[in-house]
Amino acid sequence: MKGLPRRIRTTSKPRNQDEEKLLKSIGRKIHKDLYDLDKPVEWLAWESGVARSTIQRIFDADRNLGLLTLDRVAKGLGYKGVIDFLGTI
Repeated sequence: MKGLPRRIRTTSKPRNQDEEKLLKSIGRKIHKDLYDLDKPVEWLAWESGVARSTIQRIFDADRNLGLLTLDRVAKGLGYKGVIDFLGTI
């Protein structure tokens, strides 16, 4: 019996400059909030339950991020949720 075919990994890059600008704004805001809290990336990873590498990708704005991931990170930074976080950008 053959196994299932392997899933081909795809990347989720921004499609245009507006999307890229939004991702950069989100990354800068998270980085600034973390700096203001005087906490390392590892602390945010622990508090939010998101991998450190994922947080670094958010800073770099090199991939789209999921809504639930952003919600976890926002809560880790002390916001009530993603809506409150996005209201500060």
